[in-house]
Amino acid sequence: MIPFVGPSYTLANRKASVQRTVNMYLLGLETPSKAPFILQTVPGLSVFAAMGAPVRGLFQAANRCFCVAGSVLYELSASGVATSRGTLNTSTGPVDFAWGLTQLAIVDGPNGYTLNLNTNTFGVITAEGWLGSHRVAYLDGYFIFTDPDTQVFYLSAIDDATTLDALAFASAESTPDDVVAHLVDHRELWLLGETTTEVWFNSGAADFPFARNNGASVEVGCAAKHSAQKIDSGLMWVGRDRNGSGMVYRSNGYQAVRVSSVAVEEALQGSADLSAARAWVYQQNGQTFYVLTAPGLSSSWVYEVSTGTWHERAELVAVDFAQWRGTCHAYVHGKHLVGDDAGNVYEMASRFNSFAGSVIRRTRISPNQATPARDRQFFGEFVMDCTTGGAAQGTEPVVELSWSDDGGYRWGNPVQRSVGAVGEFLPRVIWHRLGNARDRVWRVDFTDASPFSIISAEAR
Repeated sequence: MIPFVGPSYTLANRKASVQRTVNMYLLGLETPSKAPFILQTVPGLSVFAAMGAPVRGLFQAANRCFCVAGSVLYELSASGVATSRGTLNTSTGPVDFAWGLTQLAIVDGPNGYTLNLNTNTFGVITAEGWLGSHRVAYLDGYFIFTDPDTQVFYLSAIDDATTLDALAFASAESTPDDVVAHLVDHRELWLLGETTTEVWFNSGAADFPFARNNGASVEVGCAAKHSAQKIDSGLMWVGRDRNGSGMVYRSNGYQAVRVSSVAVEEALQGSADLSAARAWVYQQNGQTFYVLTAPGLSSSWVYEVSTGTWHERAELVAVDFAQWRGTCHAYVHGKHLVGDDAGNVYEMASRFNSFAGSVIRRTRISPNQATPARDRQFFGEFVMDCTTGGAAQGTEPVVELSWSDDGGYRWGNPVQRSVGAVGEFLPRVIWHRLGNARDRVWRVDFTDASPFSIISAEAR
């Protein structure tokens, strides 16, 4: 018997591992139960606001929701009504935000902007000390920027991003690599360079308030500036060091700990431009997720912190998967809001059983079922314990089972079974007379717009 429930782990060597979990994630059960983990359907989407231009960033500040779509900064009300708050000088590419006592700061690379949260006055940062910045952070009253393609970071006046002293700068120069991204964690400033990372803190010095923590040098840098995000009690990012690029790391104290699997790393190597990878983080029902997208991939890869596992999220386009639409996120108005390049902001919630009307195809492909000697096995039945009886009135969803005997290169015709009409909670889902093979891989697909989870499955 093989453990059917598991993460995504598809390798280029398909005979070694072809298992895959798409649009489902592992949920750990904290008390004795049927199984230690089940597969739960990812939350669906419902349109919250149509912005009419690609959504470049979402942010919550002072319990208000801000969205940059195209060249316009909008504020979104709790009902999704958009109010323009200002116009940016650019219309494409990710933006970053930070907020202080009275100001929201926005950066897009060459330009910086502020919105006064009391008066809603919008303006471009025109101070002589402005050097550009792709990311912005806030610590102890200072807005912190980094000069693109240099080692330099610089500070605003206290709680005023429009005031920049041309002498209020420093360099992350313990090694000769440029700063790629910067974030604040535990009141410390992390400067992620191309191949190394420095940690600085507010020393309170009169000339320049920040000083390097010489005991906190990290021998890993950042490969994608917008992949670096704060998660739980640390940071996560797509990393790079002197020897290569494309691992995902999570900070543990002042150490960079690899959390990506070989399967994730093989996928990232296939990106058309890994430096353009983006990530965002959300927490739901006690689980924290790091959602990573990169150009050229066929899905988005998602890391769940409590189980330490990866799954994929993807759109069903024709008969195949394409990368999931979500590119940015904010939790505000009691809702998880997600933006996309098509110009929509969605509410993301488990009560939605589609991606804004598009089918959610939940797919689980098992590990290879084979003996070390590849002895021939005969399969009498496949039994699955899954959600039943949760359909809408008048519908009877079906789940499909198919299998491959050549490592997932070719699949047989799917065989359908009902998962029960509304209120039918007891049925098991069983397939009989499944033939024989030396190396069998099983695939379960579910596309109906109803709740679905897999507790366990067994091929006998």
